[in-house]
Amino acid sequence: MAKKVKVKIEELMEKYGIKSISELSEKTGIRRAALSELANGKRQRIDFGHIEKIEEAFKIEDIREIIDFDQEKTTS
Repeated sequence: MAKKVKVKIEELMEKYGIKSISELSEKTGIRRAALSELANGKRQRIDFGHIEKIEEAFKIEDIREIIDFDQEKTTS
């Protein structure tokens, strides 16, 4: 099994009462499209500036609240 880095957008939205990607975009200053790609795992690279903006918007102390490893099944 390969591990893939996951940005926990949906978990953050639920925890902080954010109702939509648009609302999260307004709160963080990150483009809606970029947040949507992060939430859907479609981004190949993570912009650390985005992680910092999320941290600032929610006063997060532990980066593991924002990113984590996601187990991904691979076929052999």
